[in-house]
Amino acid sequence: MQKPLIVLTLAYVAGLLLGQGFLYFPAAGIILVIVSLLIAGIFALSGRVSLQRFLLVTIPGLAGMAAYLYSAAWLPSDHYTRLFPETKAPHQMSGTIASSLDRDPDRTSFVVDVHRIDAVPASGRVRVSIREANASIGYGDRILFSGKLFRPGGYRNPGGFDYSAYLEQSGVHRVVSLKGLDQIQVLVPGAGVFRTIQDWRERIRRAFLASTRGPGSAILQAMVLGEEGGLTDEMRDWFMAAGVTHIISISGSHLGMFAIICFGLIRLLLRLMPERWYHWLTLHADPRKIAAWATLPLVIFYTLLAGGQTATVRSLVMIAAALAALILDRETALVHSLAIAALLILAVTPQALFDISFQLSFLSVLSIAFVVRLWQELGWERKGRVIGLLRDAALLMIISFSTSLVTGPLVARYFNQVSLAGLVSNTIVVPFAGMVIVPLGLLSGVLSLFMDALPFAGLNQFMADRFIGTVVFFSRLPFAVFHPRSPGLLWLTAYAVLAASCFVLLRAWLLARFKPLASSFRISRTAVAAATGAALLLVALSVPAFLPKRGLEVSFPDVGQGDSALVQIPGGRTILIDGGGTYDDRFDVGRRVLAPFLWGRGVRRLDLVVLSHPHPDHMNGLKFILKAFDVGEVWTHGMDGDLPGYDDLVRVMRDKRVRHTVMSARDATVRLGDAQLNVLHPVPTFHSRERKGYAAENDRSLVLRVAFRDRVLLFTGDIGTGAEGALLHGERDLKCDLLKVPHHGSRSSSSEAFVAAARPLLAVVTVGRENRYHHPAEEVIERYQRTGSRIYRTDRDGAVFIRDDDRGLQAMAWSDRELSRIREIGETSLQLERENWKRVWIRKWEL
Repeated sequence: MQKPLIVLTLAYVAGLLLGQGFLYFPAAGIILVIVSLLIAGIFALSGRVSLQRFLLVTIPGLAGMAAYLYSAAWLPSDHYTRLFPETKAPHQMSGTIASSLDRDPDRTSFVVDVHRIDAVPASGRVRVSIREANASIGYGDRILFSGKLFRPGGYRNPGGFDYSAYLEQSGVHRVVSLKGLDQIQVLVPGAGVFRTIQDWRERIRRAFLASTRGPGSAILQAMVLGEEGGLTDEMRDWFMAAGVTHIISISGSHLGMFAIICFGLIRLLLRLMPERWYHWLTLHADPRKIAAWATLPLVIFYTLLAGGQTATVRSLVMIAAALAALILDRETALVHSLAIAALLILAVTPQALFDISFQLSFLSVLSIAFVVRLWQELGWERKGRVIGLLRDAALLMIISFSTSLVTGPLVARYFNQVSLAGLVSNTIVVPFAGMVIVPLGLLSGVLSLFMDALPFAGLNQFMADRFIGTVVFFSRLPFAVFHPRSPGLLWLTAYAVLAASCFVLLRAWLLARFKPLASSFRISRTAVAAATGAALLLVALSVPAFLPKRGLEVSFPDVGQGDSALVQIPGGRTILIDGGGTYDDRFDVGRRVLAPFLWGRGVRRLDLVVLSHPHPDHMNGLKFILKAFDVGEVWTHGMDGDLPGYDDLVRVMRDKRVRHTVMSARDATVRLGDAQLNVLHPVPTFHSRERKGYAAENDRSLVLRVAFRDRVLLFTGDIGTGAEGALLHGERDLKCDLLKVPHHGSRSSSSEAFVAAARPLLAVVTVGRENRYHHPAEEVIERYQRTGSRIYRTDRDGAVFIRDDDRGLQAMAWSDRELSRIREIGETSLQLERENWKRVWIRKWEL
């Protein structure tokens, strides 16, 4: 049987996919498995498929399905989530630190294997965060601490990053936040080889901190040690725009470069041996195999020194498979080595199949393998050193181009970004990192363990600064990056079929062109049909995104405890009202939540941005939005310019040359497309009666009325009863079809008179889950319900979408479109499965 390892791996992957689907569609999964086994069994009995191939496919397929279900759905009886379900009470916990320390500028995080909770034996993993950057603890420490177990938070938007699911892939179901190291007691210090290497890592990190500075220091720590806490969001944007963000994390790219350097240096050292010794060595062993054996422990050591993170370990497995192929004289079977590596990784961690780092790593290596294999088949000879170097450069360019083509759609799906600059930048940045930054930094770091300071500190700083300068150059090229919609699974499948078919046709043509005696160009009808069908399907799936919208659409993304609303007017006009944000601005809501949401909705330009008032939960998210989007105009009320952070927003507007207009209730109606915009509040002479400054600033929120044909939308910011009274006293027309409920549903707003005057058909409360302000108040919700309003809340419903069509205003909550995971098989599971199928259909055609 040809290529059994590849068939086995593909069957196991298919089983993992079945296992994942079984959690949402169990009946369909069972039927699919039974029908597949029956068909395969019929083919086996009829002799069309050998029994060996039948078993090779079915056994690993069923094993993959079982492995995924076991890893994703099974928890032991003593797991802490079973012993201590949802509770807000603090617990005393003991356990062992089971990961390297993940540092941010003001925080340290790590994973703990739990031993006991409140003196009760328990199992499971929790992620602990301490508000301290230099915590003096480490891997293997057995610790005692007290804190509350929280379910990992997140933002429920279409295509948004699911932080909870990400942690669950590594077995973490709850998180604990501690104020300081004084809340942790080390019971037994860690020991062993890995702890020793982690202590060395910490000493090297401190040497970098003491001897280097600025972005250069941060990039050295990230690329040499895997310490990414010093990387700013701006730096990450540079690497993302340049198409080389993968080089920041210690994974396949420069871990592979490190292996190549070690392999080359060992080969060089062997050649420098006395001729007699080298000749004797070649008679008894292959120097390449000796170099491969010697390279493996060095790569393992570097993996541990870099923190032993999941992505790095996966890269180690791939490199080990490649070295094993060389040792076993199978170096031409790179695809087989990749299959072995994938099988090993997925056997240990089945859920890794759905990890973006795993997908990108294996797709990249797979594309490289096919390009190198085709290059070898073409058999171009190196006629002279110059021509040889030119051909090597051409191969590098082709590899960069093909890798970008293969991984681009996945990057677009997860990050709404495609870098055109990456087609060229990878050919320069990756060798620069792998041949200069990492070897020099690693050598200096290891030597610092024996010295009082970091050797070659000046050279490291110079090279790191030049490296960052190169990345910045590529990131600022015109059209370096664009932000498409997130492609769906059907689109990705069609793209994969098109890419594979085109490769088959291109390979056949090249072999016929350059190897005419060995190959003849035969057009594969199957490949042509597949390419044509896939191309037509891609066009059909892509065209709707470019069609103009027929009706008014309003979206309320989930930005946590904050406000944001997007109004899309037929004709392509867009209005963004507020941008969410956090009070300490540690988490950039604009960059990580709102911008991906807008890109996912196909928004590239914002004709108008309205800031209701400059409080962090409305303003901070707009700073990145103004930088990343083409913005026509910004409206503010201009009354609270002394609030913290407002100067930064004004500076961004000035740098981007965005028109800034101060608006009030005395300004005339503004037309934007077919919509009429009126500011109802505040008037320039308005004075809040609130004694507290924060409440008075809320009362000065811009209140915006948007009228489109026979629909009226009312956006109220955080006004309280004082501002509501001013609106009622001024006899403003408050009747509306859609209302953004004032101040997150606080009991200090939405008075009886205001609600009676507005009487909205739909009322949306933008609010964070389990917020400390207890928003929204129950009496406020009941007040709107008594008027007949339909209530939507972003804390329970996630993102809320409203569309005006022939049936009137139609509201859709993202929570009603999320697939429900089935916990137990029974009568209710069939009902949930039917709902999931309905949600799949609605998500495809309505979002």
